[in-house]
Amino acid sequence: MQPQPPASVRIGYVLGLLDYLQPLKLDARDIIDPSMGLDPGSVSLNERIPLQHWATLLNRAIALTDDTDLPLRVAEQLQPKHWGVFAYTAMTSQTLGEVVAILERYERLIDEANDSRLQIAGDRALLQWLPRDTPVIPAFMQISLASWAVFARRYTERTDLVADVDFTFAAPADTSTYQRIFGGQIRFGQPVTQLSFPLAYLQLPITHHDADVHRVLVSQVRAQLAALDTDLTPRAQVRKVIARQLSGGATSLESVARALGMVPRTLQYQLESEGTSFRRVLDDIRHELACLYLQDAAMSLLDVAFLLGYSEQSPFNKAFKRWQGETPGEYRRRVAP
Repeated sequence: MQPQPPASVRIGYVLGLLDYLQPLKLDARDIIDPSMGLDPGSVSLNERIPLQHWATLLNRAIALTDDTDLPLRVAEQLQPKHWGVFAYTAMTSQTLGEVVAILERYERLIDEANDSRLQIAGDRALLQWLPRDTPVIPAFMQISLASWAVFARRYTERTDLVADVDFTFAAPADTSTYQRIFGGQIRFGQPVTQLSFPLAYLQLPITHHDADVHRVLVSQVRAQLAALDTDLTPRAQVRKVIARQLSGGATSLESVARALGMVPRTLQYQLESEGTSFRRVLDDIRHELACLYLQDAAMSLLDVAFLLGYSEQSPFNKAFKRWQGETPGEYRRRVAP
């Protein structure tokens, strides 16, 4: 089986965050680490960055603004340009139900944090946010579900639409922003993250519907999705397998090569042709994941070490000091919201 590409997010999402921060006198330099290799001033809206970087940017923005509701507020201000052809395809759909079908099929064009699934329960529609094989970040759930609610009202021109919402994370101290955005019951600590709304909403017409334009746009999103599945460099393939193997224990050149159906020497040669090595790719992804995991205060340092494939905490501490110039504890105290 061919491995999937490493989890990523459309950079338009990042630019939407920066657009939100600009009136607050914060800019890209406040949240983007130079090591990310990201220059917002010279990128295409269709480019993608690792999902781990997106999580880091959101968490840094939340910490700088001291606003745990920031992902909800960013979602309210996102525009079609931030989502690209995916948004225009949804906007030209005939009904809200057709928009949901597009979301289920093509959401990976926006980000690969989750899959979306529609369930019917009597006279209610349940639009569920189901995490993929990536760390579950509350900010991802917030920005996705708020985006869904905002899009539905904006493109049906029905400001009276109300949805109940369930989140798997714990309740914040203040839920007024949630109430304003969703309008219905807000529940936390639930088994599934989802929107719940009247089934009849799926029949609501989209005011920008254009059947001919929609047909063309559907072909474009299909092509973009196919490109996501085939644009796999050896390094990208190795990153994906390493991330999957680390969560279950140790990884090695041999185990990754076996998962990719090749001999270790061939894999090593392919990585060298890209100017890298297995050890360097493993080090990079451990570094990225460590910075992400450490932003979750509920995760112990020993848990982080195990998730990165270390058998004990000491070698993780030494590696992190080499990567960041500070201990994991010092990093956590500095960046955790």
